[in-house]
Amino acid sequence: MKNQVTPEYLSLAELAIYASVAKNTLKVWLKNGMPYYKVNRCIRVRVDEFNEWMNRFRVGTSPDLDAMLDQVMKEVRQ
Repeated sequence: MKNQVTPEYLSLAELAIYASVAKNTLKVWLKNGMPYYKVNRCIRVRVDEFNEWMNRFRVGTSPDLDAMLDQVMKEVRQ
C-alpha cells in the first residue's frame, strides 16, 4: 500500500471532496464560523482545524464508537 500525504491546508474544492459535501455548503459554513485562512482571494482550510470544528457538531455517539473512530483515523493518517 502506498503512503499518502494529506496536505495541511486544503482549498475549498479539495475540502469538499475530503468532507463529502458541496463547495456551496462549505461557503455557507465559512459564514457560520468554520475556521479558514484567506490570502488575497485564496481560501485555505487547515485539515486539523476543520476536523476539530466538525467534532463540535457530533451528535449522540457512544464512547466506544468514538474510540474506534479515533483509532481508525490514526491508522488512516499513517
